[in-house]
Amino acid sequence: MKKEKRNLFETLFGKKKQEKDVAYSEYNLLRGYEAYFSSFGELYNNKVARTAIDRIATHAAKLTPKHIQESINNNIKGDINYLLQEKPNEIMTTYDFIYKVVSQLYTYNNAFIFIKKDSQGYIQGFYPILSYEDKLLQDRQGNLYLKFRFYKGQTYTIPYEDLIHLRRFYNEDDFWGSDNKALRIDLETAQVSSEGIKNAIKTTNSLKGILNFPNAMLKPEDIKKNRDQFVKDFLKEGKGSGIGALDSKASFQAIDMKPVTLDDAQLKRVNDNIYEYFGISEKIITNNFSSEEWNAFFEGVIEPLAIQMEKAFTKAIFSERAIKEGHRIIFTTHRLQYATLNQKIELVKVLASFGLLMKDEARELLELAPLGGDEGEKILQSLNNIDSTIANDYQGGKE
Repeated sequence: MKKEKRNLFETLFGKKKQEKDVAYSEYNLLRGYEAYFSSFGELYNNKVARTAIDRIATHAAKLTPKHIQESINNNIKGDINYLLQEKPNEIMTTYDFIYKVVSQLYTYNNAFIFIKKDSQGYIQGFYPILSYEDKLLQDRQGNLYLKFRFYKGQTYTIPYEDLIHLRRFYNEDDFWGSDNKALRIDLETAQVSSEGIKNAIKTTNSLKGILNFPNAMLKPEDIKKNRDQFVKDFLKEGKGSGIGALDSKASFQAIDMKPVTLDDAQLKRVNDNIYEYFGISEKIITNNFSSEEWNAFFEGVIEPLAIQMEKAFTKAIFSERAIKEGHRIIFTTHRLQYATLNQKIELVKVLASFGLLMKDEARELLELAPLGGDEGEKILQSLNNIDSTIANDYQGGKE
């Protein structure tokens, strides 16, 4: 039986070609710029920038997405939680999904997630979309659409309400996040420095100079012949004897070429400029950070990113009515995972004294296996902090 071939494009949008009977027009922005955005991977091709993006995406991928309803203050069991926490789509884990979305956001300053739904409107999956060009359109009723042009030439137009849109440097444009032109000089300097080091090694390992024949009148072809023979015997890598012989007719004058490269301090300054652009420090890059340095990175990068994703996911997934009823998508993480053991113990003592921790929550902070069941859900509480309504009875020895 012949196996049917499918591709990701068909998985997302189906085999049926999109109908073209809807009249779209270009959406006019306030600043008058054209309503399209092009994605270029120039930034991601730089090693220093890619490393910074990787560190942010790696730590962001540790976030746990949850569907909650604030009025009942609890996780909701259902397809949305399963999709977000276990299987956003058929080819990604939650870690892969968040990593890819954050990587695209920090590379292009715009990231799109397509919310795939069935015919009844139930969510079937979340798919990060990276296209060559995105164009903002509207129909006759004023509804917004994005037309994606993919790298293999396919195009597809998606209602904007079916997309989760994340933006970075959302300033000068009405709709898109700004580009990375501000980093171009540092990227070019880092690239030139890297090329300079490579060329310096090549230059150091080669001999350059002028072969002179001061007392001989040679034809051009004889000069070329003598030069080629000298190169073959002495200069050509991997060939020849490595020893050159010259008679009294010729002399060799070496040219000392000293390539100019950035020194360590200059190179560090260039790299630091790139790190600062992403709000990240060298300690985070090298995974050599303290709990204080981690907290600074968390508060400056990961926490704002989590808030941004919470708002964008909630807005795109739920209706206005559901949001008013308290439905939210939140992204949580264990902020104290890099704290010292003594810091964790002190925190457990303080939180437990006020009855703010369950046994399993305390064990998780201390990286111990959960007890589970009713025992794991018991609240830790000091007898020094009890309900004020029974304080008098307790102090008087009554039951």
